[in-house]
Formats: sequence, C-alpha cells, structure tokens
Amino acid sequence: MSPRTLEKAPQSVGFGIVWVFFMVLAAWGQSSPVDQESLHIQQPASSSGLQVVVLLDISPHQKKVIPVELALAEGIIQKLDQPENTFSVITFGSQTPTLLKLGVTAVEAIAAIRGVAVEETKDKYFSIRFYDALSLAIGQFTDDSPSKSLVIISEGNDYFPHKAFKSTVARARQLQVACNVAMVADHSLYGTKGIQRYGFDLRRLAAKTHGQYLEVGEKQKKVPRSVERLSESILNQ
Repeated sequence: MSPRTLEKAPQSVGFGIVWVFFMVLAAWGQSSPVDQESLHIQQPASSSGLQVVVLLDISPHQKKVIPVELALAEGIIQKLDQPENTFSVITFGSQTPTLLKLGVTAVEAIAAIRGVAVEETKDKYFSIRFYDALSLAIGQFTDDSPSKSLVIISEGNDYFPHKAFKSTVARARQLQVACNVAMVADHSLYGTKGIQRYGFDLRRLAAKTHGQYLEVGEKQKKVPRSVERLSESILNQ
C-alpha cells in the first residue's frame, strides 16, 4: 500500500462510521411511532381565553334605567372582544333567571343584550331572585379557563339566604372567579346616616373576590367611564 493510500484510509473509515450512525438513527425513528406520539402528547395545550358571564337585573324596578344597564353591558363586551374570549348572558328579576347565551362570541352576546327588555308584572310586591341568578352564573364557569370574570349589573337587591354569602364567596374563590359589580339605579343606594341599603353584600362580594365595585347611578354620561374602569379591571385580573 502506497503512502498516498494510507493517508486516505482514515477519512474513508470516518465517513463509514458517520454513515452507519445516521442509518441507525433513521431506523430508530421509523420503528418507534409510539415514542414520537407520546412526545407530541406531552406538548403543552394552548390556553383558552377570558370567560365572562354578564348578569343583568331586568326587574320592574329597573324600567327607567334599563338603557344604562344595556349600554354598560354592551360597552364592556366590546372592550373585551377578542377571538379567544367567550361570553354568557343571564337575566334575572322576580321570575326564574334566564340563561340567554352561553359561551358565545362578543357579537352574539351583544345581539342578545340588545333584545333584553324589563320584566313586566302586575304584582305590587315581589321578591328579586338574585341569589338564584348568582348561583346560575357561577355555575357556568369551567376549571379549564385561566381567567374568569362575573359582571353583575344590578339595582342592588342582593338578599343572601342564611350562610349563603360565605358559601358563594368560597365557591367563587375555588373557581378563581372575580366578581365585578356595577350598581345602576334611579334612586339613592344609601339610607339615613349614610347606611348602604342597596348593594351592601355585592360590595363585599366584589372585595372578597378581587373584583371591581362601581356605583354608576342612572345617567348615560357615566357609562363610557364606567366601561373603561370595569373592562380595564377585568383585563388586569
């Protein structure tokens, strides 16, 4: 064997080793589909978006201020309108709460809100079924949503049955639901000596679930600013 041949021999041997190594890798990849599949399954799932449930007070008491309520609800949903976000709409009054929409887009939720009307009743005295509505609303949230917000737009008839307040707060915290409250009414929320008569428990509910509490009143001019504050708070939650 000539010196020239000896010089080239190591290069040929090295090339052969590399070629065999790649052939082994290719054969291993073709014969291990289960391993490849398991690697694919272990990839993190894409997270869903914000889940928002809007609770609207349509009791006869709200006849004068229902336009304010609806403008507020629509404005908030418009601000939160993103493809990954879902919206549900529930109305309540003296009758059984109604789930108008569940987990729909902003466009569908707004369309439902625009069709909402105040509840009609001939009864002089009636009870507001707020607690039933609140239970229905919290029941719509799912554990797989990373961000959950409940928006309560109400006069503030927030009667809680005995021990129900604690259990409601505990349930909201377990699901990590932030309860945001907008008080809309054509009368004062406070009685003598500044004691809050309407929305006392709603204020506490918002505080204990890291939500926002606002007193909007009855004037349309307060809607834009209230929309900004509530939607910003929801996005920061």
